[in-house]
Amino acid sequence: MTFWSSQKIEANLAKLTDHPDKEMIDCNAITLRVGGEVYVTPGLEQTAPNLHTKKQLGPNEPIPIPPGKFAFLLTEERVTIPPEQMGFISVKATYKLKGLVNVSGFHVDPGWSGPLIFTVFNAGPATIHLQRGLPVFLLWIADLDEASEKRKTEAAGDGIPPAIINNITGVVDSIYALEKRLKEDVKVVADKQEAFHAQVAEVKERQSKVLLYFGIAAILAGTIVGVGVKMLADHLFPTAQMEVVVQGPRNAASAISPGKAQPARLAPSNDGKPASPENATGESGT
Repeated sequence: MTFWSSQKIEANLAKLTDHPDKEMIDCNAITLRVGGEVYVTPGLEQTAPNLHTKKQLGPNEPIPIPPGKFAFLLTEERVTIPPEQMGFISVKATYKLKGLVNVSGFHVDPGWSGPLIFTVFNAGPATIHLQRGLPVFLLWIADLDEASEKRKTEAAGDGIPPAIINNITGVVDSIYALEKRLKEDVKVVADKQEAFHAQVAEVKERQSKVLLYFGIAAILAGTIVGVGVKMLADHLFPTAQMEVVVQGPRNAASAISPGKAQPARLAPSNDGKPASPENATGESGT
């Protein structure tokens, strides 16, 4: 088995592809571009992953491949492999180093005619961005010892067959998908804890307010009861206050010291005339 050189590829380029551009030759390989149809497995953020299907791309339209996702990529060029040769395919090193891995196989059968379908997997940590017309793939041509009797005899279709998509339809639980789901679950738990702490703080604040209101109410109730009791006592026992007022002067008079002379008491005379001081009697008379 001998691999073709760049000179032989250039001489037979029109037989190998429908876009015979010499700029497509990279060393001893033919560069192939991303075509107009792709399929990328859905992510967890999509509401109906089972309804996800392939997509038609316009000129230079971008296509992202998130981490942990598979993708079917159709080539822009139609490739024809003669019965005496076979092809070997791969992804350019530029995209391999980003984590884009070819998992569709590594050869093209003798007699193949049509666009190639690359199945790739993003094993890298970040989304890989491609677009239609971007040179991503490589094709090498090798000679067989003779024409293969068993070979492809029918031309391939121009699109990605639904049967291929059915093999990997739905959400793929890759390490990155599981990590994302775990982070989302942790965030949900953290949000619930935060909401719970907020509710506890709110309940404590309400309890403090209730205790304050009860304290104020108790003070007001005590004041009202005290005033009521006093008013009731004043209404039921008014004589006690009057006795205090009346007895006040008597007690003051009796408090005079015995060493001082008491004023004389004037006794009325027998003839009805006012008593004279001479007839007055007192405790201090001689």
